Amino acid sequence: MVRQERAERTRRNLIRAASTVFDQSGYERATLSAISKRAQITKGALSFHFAAKSDLARAVQAEACVTSGAALVEPTRRETPAFEIATAMAHTLVGLLETDVVVRAGARLTQEIRTPEDPTLHCHLNWLVAMHGTLHRARSDGSLLPDVDVRAASFLMLSLITGTTTLPRLPTDPASPPLPHPQRSPDPYTDSPSPRETGDLRLTRTLRLIRPALSGPPTR
Repeated sequence: MVRQERAERTRRNLIRAASTVFDQSGYERATLSAISKRAQITKGALSFHFAAKSDLARAVQAEACVTSGAALVEPTRRETPAFEIATAMAHTLVGLLETDVVVRAGARLTQEIRTPEDPTLHCHLNWLVAMHGTLHRARSDGSLLPDVDVRAASFLMLSLITGTTTLPRLPTDPASPPLPHPQRSPDPYTDSPSPRETGDLRLTRTLRLIRPALSGPPTR
């Protein structure tokens, strides 16, 4: 039992270490040496759990789907119109992509390696299916406008989620350019006097723009 628990801890450690390396370097540039170093174990111990980098990638993707899928359950329990649930789901996923390296790496791997159309491995497909089901309910309860294409709306919401979190950090006021340093080229990540806009705030701003086309004007 102790040995089994130790093996499971090592496996979880490897998945998290691999997630960090995949997130920082991408699949092609990631190496087993870098992952084993990050996990602070030998390459031999890594190979005992995962024979190849592709096996590690699949494990990261599966873990990302489990984590994000579990997080999406909570919004569906709310007693609110389904369109509000869909927006809550979008905020949940944006939050995960900004704070959970496994989910972020799993989503990146989906774009970088060939992934079967299986919701247990394909994060984006998993999220799309969940969003489609929720927006279909929104059509039924009247919180989605009757002329809105549910499939197109689902893809739009997924695009907002992924786009919001893949854009670089930008100042909240795009009209305020970064202040150049007299001795070097301006750095938009350090020189701007404007506060950085979080993904959640960026999503809120964007949803405010598109909401009238999907759900009508907000009720007061």
